[in-house]
Amino acid sequence: MREFEGNLLIGGAALKRLHGDLDDEQPQDGSCEWLLSGHLRLSPQDWANVKVDRTYRLELADGRCGQVRFTQLASQSDHEMVVDFRPSPPRLESPAN
Repeated sequence: MREFEGNLLIGGAALKRLHGDLDDEQPQDGSCEWLLSGHLRLSPQDWANVKVDRTYRLELADGRCGQVRFTQLASQSDHEMVVDFRPSPPRLESPAN
């Protein structure tokens, strides 16, 4: 695991300077996007703005970024919640008519 700091984009808003741990990080073929998985630590106030099984954009402080899906709440205390994330499956393009 490797610690990171980054921002989580939620529609037009962002949760900034979040901390977490990366389990896996791989460049996505043919793209500047990264496939990121790991755990993100959130305050209870930040947790109120996100949902499990939803896709978000994670931008790491070093410039890498990728679409991630929160898969489960891993643990929680009064001061911190830890959520697991995995790469979000790519959207299927609609066939041209």
